[in-house]
Amino acid sequence: MKWLPAKWVLDKEAELSFQQSLNQRSRTNAVMMSYILITVLLFFTLSSFAAANYTFTDILTRIISLIIAMVMIFSIKKSAACYLDSIMLFFAVLFTLINGLFFYSYAINHQELHEGGPMLSAIFITAIPILHLGQKFIIWLLLGVALLIIQFNTEVDIIWSINFYVMTVAIMTAMQYQTDVLLRKQYKYELIQAQKAQTDELTGIHNRYNFEKQFSTLLHNLKQGQYLSLAMIDVDHFKKYNDRYGHLMGDKALVSFAQLLSIQGADMVVRFGGEEFILVSVSSNQNQHWLEDLPMQLKRLEIEHSDSATGYLSASAGVVSVSANQRHLVNKTKLLTLADRCLYQAKKAGRNQVSRQKVSL
Repeated sequence: MKWLPAKWVLDKEAELSFQQSLNQRSRTNAVMMSYILITVLLFFTLSSFAAANYTFTDILTRIISLIIAMVMIFSIKKSAACYLDSIMLFFAVLFTLINGLFFYSYAINHQELHEGGPMLSAIFITAIPILHLGQKFIIWLLLGVALLIIQFNTEVDIIWSINFYVMTVAIMTAMQYQTDVLLRKQYKYELIQAQKAQTDELTGIHNRYNFEKQFSTLLHNLKQGQYLSLAMIDVDHFKKYNDRYGHLMGDKALVSFAQLLSIQGADMVVRFGGEEFILVSVSSNQNQHWLEDLPMQLKRLEIEHSDSATGYLSASAGVVSVSANQRHLVNKTKLLTLADRCLYQAKKAGRNQVSRQKVSL
């Protein structure tokens, strides 16, 4: 559906996220538009009282519209952001139906319907910031049907009003299409930039910023019976590797190492800095043997390192685990400190191995 940007610019999940973001950012504008609508309706209602040829139906539809507009403002202010577009669509359809009734009554009683009313309605619908082209087209279609009913179900000839309305809708459709595409492409760009800010450029895994942002949530959300394990991993003698093989080969080795870490069953794989990595795993058991075979897996990669005692690129790891019952005893800093101590023990014991510790009460 290339004619409907809401269906093709973003994937389904991103579109939902975009709509919620748009709802949140447009709440103030939606309230402001509602106040403008009330002002316009109030003006037309008072004008109808002043006119000599007003009818009871004319006044009634405007009063009903005023009441609905006030209810709409209350709903917009009190509703959650995720429902705001649905609320706006509901009230827009309601106003359109009432407007159609008003135009019908006006045409019957005055034997005419000037093009200004339908055109203004089409433009006002376009100005609703939260609704996309598909939703607005439904509203335009409803009002168009109301105009056709007046044309073919009464003796009033409003063909010129219909012509101007169709031209206005065509122009508004083109404008809304471009707006929908631009807004979504901008949001897509923002998502890419946000992802870049949270991803290590070289390896494509999480960076330190993202770890700092998400780790406390992972720890806090531990459920009864769950365990969180944090591993701090350091590539052995990596400075010597860079000095001998060059930084390009060093970067290539880090990418291969990051790919290996990504298949270790961790909930988060982080490049913490330089040749230092962090893995975070949440499981329903103590995971006592987690990463035990990492040294052997590294050996299978066969990344030559002649300045290492092993002859190949190896790594040391320090792992610390905490249960849901013990999470109140620790925080991010303490767990990192404990993992760092375990890493130090692994290096002290000869490197190319895993040292672990449990947080105890």
